[in-house]
Amino acid sequence: MRGAMSVLVLTLVISTPLGAQTPAGGGVSGIVRDQQGAIVPGVAVAATSTGAPGVHRTITDRTGLYHLPDLAPGTYDVTAELTGFATFKRTSVLVRAGLTVQVDVIMKVGGIGETVEVRIETPLLETRNGSASVNVSGDLLRSVPLTERREWYGALAVVPGVVTSEFSGSKLLYVRGSEPGAVLVQVDGADVTGAAKPGATYLQLNMDTIDDIQIQTGGVNASSPLGNGGVVNIATASGTNHVKGAATLFVQPRRWNDSNQPGGTSTSVDQTQVDLSAGGPLIKKRLWGFGSYRHVDTTTGVSRTAAQLATLNALVTGFEPADNRNEASFWFGKLTAQAGAHRLGGFYQTDANPVLSATATGQYPSGQATGGSAASFQLSSLWSNRLTTRAGASYNDKHRESRESGIDGPNVRIFDSAIASGGRLTGNGMLASLGNPILSRLTQPNEKITLSFDATLFASQGSTTHEIQTGLFAQRRVQGNHLVYTNGGFNLEERVLRQAGVYTSGAVPFHRTVVNGPELTTFNQTARDLAVYVQDTWRASSRLTISGGVRVDQIVVKDTVFGATAQNSLEVGPRFGVNYTVTADSRNVARAHWARVHDQPGLVTTTGTPNLGQRDLYDLDFDGSFETVFVTPATTGAIVNRTIDRGLHQPYVQEWGGGFGHQFPGTVAVNVDVAQRRFVDRPTLVETNGVYNGRAFAGYKDEAFNEIFQATNNRWNTPVYRSLELSATKQTAAVQLLASYVRQWRHIDGTWQPNDPASFIQPDAFANDKGIGSSTGTASATTDANSLTGFHMTQPLTASAQWQDHVARAAAAVTAPWGLLLSASYTFQSGAWSGPIVARLPAADPAFGPATVRLANGRVVSNPLATVIRFAYPTRGDGQQRTPNLHALNLRAGHRFTIRRVKLDASVDVFNVTNHGADLGFEFMSNQTYNPLFGRTTDRQLPRSAQVVLRMAF
Repeated sequence: MRGAMSVLVLTLVISTPLGAQTPAGGGVSGIVRDQQGAIVPGVAVAATSTGAPGVHRTITDRTGLYHLPDLAPGTYDVTAELTGFATFKRTSVLVRAGLTVQVDVIMKVGGIGETVEVRIETPLLETRNGSASVNVSGDLLRSVPLTERREWYGALAVVPGVVTSEFSGSKLLYVRGSEPGAVLVQVDGADVTGAAKPGATYLQLNMDTIDDIQIQTGGVNASSPLGNGGVVNIATASGTNHVKGAATLFVQPRRWNDSNQPGGTSTSVDQTQVDLSAGGPLIKKRLWGFGSYRHVDTTTGVSRTAAQLATLNALVTGFEPADNRNEASFWFGKLTAQAGAHRLGGFYQTDANPVLSATATGQYPSGQATGGSAASFQLSSLWSNRLTTRAGASYNDKHRESRESGIDGPNVRIFDSAIASGGRLTGNGMLASLGNPILSRLTQPNEKITLSFDATLFASQGSTTHEIQTGLFAQRRVQGNHLVYTNGGFNLEERVLRQAGVYTSGAVPFHRTVVNGPELTTFNQTARDLAVYVQDTWRASSRLTISGGVRVDQIVVKDTVFGATAQNSLEVGPRFGVNYTVTADSRNVARAHWARVHDQPGLVTTTGTPNLGQRDLYDLDFDGSFETVFVTPATTGAIVNRTIDRGLHQPYVQEWGGGFGHQFPGTVAVNVDVAQRRFVDRPTLVETNGVYNGRAFAGYKDEAFNEIFQATNNRWNTPVYRSLELSATKQTAAVQLLASYVRQWRHIDGTWQPNDPASFIQPDAFANDKGIGSSTGTASATTDANSLTGFHMTQPLTASAQWQDHVARAAAAVTAPWGLLLSASYTFQSGAWSGPIVARLPAADPAFGPATVRLANGRVVSNPLATVIRFAYPTRGDGQQRTPNLHALNLRAGHRFTIRRVKLDASVDVFNVTNHGADLGFEFMSNQTYNPLFGRTTDRQLPRSAQVVLRMAF
């Protein structure tokens, strides 16, 4: 809260008008002419809406142009007045978040009090830039049963180019091949994405808070903060001169759930959820307020197969299946003020969200909380018909923390059997996770403060116009992880059945991990991003618009654990777009863009790979004596210079895209888009301490340590994403529709990273075009360092779940005669890939060295090349398995009762009407041919269920 108050004070003392980084609203612009086609300067143009506060005014310039930017989404009346002419009035102009609508005006000679009213369908296609974006209205979110929990980010699921996956109740959203954490989320133009890049799901909102959402999936402009996973801009509701409000109750008892997991347990939902909102004038025509509240009380079952349930019952006497539990309250408050041409707005939002999470093979649930607070103040000013300014200040402390489990002892993992590899034993076929559900308790001191200012100049030259925007951007983020290890550091014990496949035979321990200390700050960083950007939207003719811009960011990352500078780089991100209106009525539009978009700062999260050191104890002969001990020395600041690449810089996406849009009568728009994205210079860790004699491992250069990983940019391989996208939209008072389809193609260009065991053992197996894992990379864990670990690139540990070939979604709502409310949503996703299939040799190949190596200092270390794991096919892309195709049909039927200004809705929603039972992922290590779990899928989709929705709005 101290950070939030600092932002508030700073905002109040700055005299320059403050506004948003990227405006959440839309705009209206056009040219005013008389009946003979001559331009008319000095015309007073205004836009008003019963659903938005205030009146927006401007005057046409000498070329007849007018601009009304930063309009809240809604339906507006646009009027134009000048002495000697009749008043022009264009009604029902639909304004969407992030889009500028072209409304040209024809003034007719007339007397005082005479009005010419025009009713024409609002143009729905973007004619000013070449970016790819889709809008989802708040009305559609409230009208269609997209998700049982009514999360706002259900909107992303119907957007072309977005793939969703779920695991153990967690929703992940991938935009055009990027990772979930790469999504940038803004509320009213303010950055509310957490410092640790948590993605969209850390923000919780009441549905009535949302007016409109724009999701930009490609070609984002230079004013947007860094982030290569698309930009989500949420335009929230405001108070108006009329008091408004709503109360909604969602009820779903557990008995209203079916089962789609015979003999096991289903993800049945027991839920009571309340949404409340209200808004209105605090000072009429000057100050308005809006607030919302959501309370959730939800219990969700865990998908367990009959085999998983039988195993847990056999291993744990009196086993009681645990559920997921969530009870929380979310608040949002907003003020909007207007004084002439200046508009000030601000909000405060909080959504601390504790969740008790169970797994299919776990004995006890673990607890964690996500979310936090966010605050923003912004003020936009329309100084003239040529100059507007915006600036903004925002703060958020979105983070994640785990809760004490209340269970003593270590986490105990039971395996069907064990395999000797590299002088160690590795569990094969994990059956259950017993005892303490966590290895360590996490806290994150995360916060982000953002300041921005930009100015937009509208200029004209002959028949052409320019919209030139330039701005300054400053952001400071703090992020870190502090771990408190459970059970005094002895946090893990692995056991194996005495007799494989016989659960009643008992289990004996074969591996224990003891961390040398109770707690550790694994990283703590401050990252600074100072940026300047400039962009120009040049309307070269009435049909051709060319946009270009560049964003330059200086990023400095300080590691406060080691007292070192982890990164100091200058990033240049150019953008270019073309938009051509094929027909004069703006109903056929072609577009294209090219851009270099950098990832968010703070990519290096373990500058010196700090650890307390640990001992791994093995009982190789199962006699009860842990005779083999491998020591991992503690990492200290002494090796920082070897773990930081001084040339480290932000990864980026090199993207291009093109599309064509057509607007049909009845406000229906159809778009076709193609895109390609290359994920360049991803962050990664490369091992630098190993010594190799040809293809054989010989030890370590610095024998005081084992592996030393350098944080650097991945110059060796690059994921490539290509897609074909189709979408259709319709937005009227009676009918709303959004449908999309995407066909995706993906592969990796390049070769293995240095010292990846696969580069020595199977150098020709690199090719992969299926479950290839993370497209962003990581410098926080060694997942990219050893492709033959047996689980690299497999579900659910990395992102192979996103690599689906076909995704089709649709959402539609109809307000029919006699007050009938009908809506539906449908989802199809082709199955997710398993990740590379691996097999096991009878023994390690001696050509790569012995199983263990004794160093000159007497310490014995494991040989990373003495692995018995191999890719089962010529390449790691061959032979991959898939989960079943996902189908989900949700329906709503209801009735609206109207009593004066009050609308009462009563509806019944049915989810997964066909009770389809597709598993959404693979079991742990099920990509191993030698594993008893090979090929097994898990985490079944939610079963058929019913929910009652009662809503009152006025």
